[in-house]
Amino acid sequence: MSLDLDRRVRAIESLLEHLRKADVAGNYLPWSQRVLNPFPLASSGNVWGETPQPWEVSVLALYVSVFVNTTNNGTNFWTLDLITEPGGTTLASVSTAAASANTWTRLVDLSVTTPGSTNVALAIRPTATLSPGSIFIVPSLAVLKVGNG
Repeated sequence: MSLDLDRRVRAIESLLEHLRKADVAGNYLPWSQRVLNPFPLASSGNVWGETPQPWEVSVLALYVSVFVNTTNNGTNFWTLDLITEPGGTTLASVSTAAASANTWTRLVDLSVTTPGSTNVALAIRPTATLSPGSIFIVPSLAVLKVGNG
């Protein structure tokens, strides 16, 4: 086979792989809350909950439904970071700053950095800015499975 023909075949295979991924619905990974954290969370913690990364993934979006009791505004709010474990690298982040207190709100980050294949778990790290009320956190991570593993 000529080098030019070989390149064209590889380009077609690559295009077909992209189309295959586009036609596959995203998976949603399960979350488990760390046992020692109170519910609802009332103060910043290292990690709120974790989800496994059972295979290499391409992350589509981080969705988080939150309910902040009493105080929540542009000054007193929560930031929720999606981080790698091990490592603690931030992949995505959402904030409750624009959410109303005492109301369920859906937050989304569509610009998620895909984790490395060596990160075996992903976690949510909540951080309070000043004094927001306690928070209920219900995360969802939309992913595409990459490869055959």
